[in-house]
Amino acid sequence: MYRQMIIAAVLVVFGATLAFADPKGEQIARLHADLKKAADTSAVATMVLIDANGSRKTRSLEMFAKTAPGVEYSFINFLAPADVAGTKFLTIKKDGSDSEQRLWLPALKKTRKIAASSKGGDFMGSDLSYWDMETHEFGDLDYAFLAADQSLPDPAFKGMKFDKIELKPKDSSAPYSKTIAWVNQDNHYYYQIETYGKDGNLWKTIQMVKVETLGGVLVATQTLVENHQKNSKTLLQLGKMKINAGVAQDVFSIQNLER
Repeated sequence: MYRQMIIAAVLVVFGATLAFADPKGEQIARLHADLKKAADTSAVATMVLIDANGSRKTRSLEMFAKTAPGVEYSFINFLAPADVAGTKFLTIKKDGSDSEQRLWLPALKKTRKIAASSKGGDFMGSDLSYWDMETHEFGDLDYAFLAADQSLPDPAFKGMKFDKIELKPKDSSAPYSKTIAWVNQDNHYYYQIETYGKDGNLWKTIQMVKVETLGGVLVATQTLVENHQKNSKTLLQLGKMKINAGVAQDVFSIQNLER
């Protein structure tokens, strides 16, 4: 599967490009998709929501992901503050089918199933969408090469050289009209992603500000999402990261979601 989930790299990347895939763009994307992945991961995370006025809200959460033959799982449990504590989010993606997403709302004691038409909406008030939280397969996108030997001005990326590629989802319901990924030439990891809305305007810039190698797996432990339409930002920092430690399968059950 093509995967860049929040627990492993924070986001899944989708966007638009030309109507045809080109071999060089696909080759670069394939190198990224073939990077070593963990069988399971877990982390405690801090999510900071920064609005247009600079006001901040901080949330604590725990995150889990697991890969099994033909299926991928992720589970998020919000721990604090009180107004979101106990909210849980479960995603199950089976090969060849759409992701199933369910959100448990403890105040209502009710599970909300996320409809395909709602996946462009904000996830828990952040600058991430439900679409961003999904796993998609490599074949769900077309790819095109844009440029080589590119640089990014942020000091976090000093000395790095990038290839730029565009990605186009084959699913017309995708919320983005175009995505541009900046792919590190040395390790094939996505360090910056730009997403564009249906109107063609830049919507979000996503930067993997800090990338670490844990258990041989590249992981974005600090990610910044900037929403240019709302002038807001979301900072996600992962801590207490565990790779291949054996996350129990029942973490990803409906019973655990509604517990």
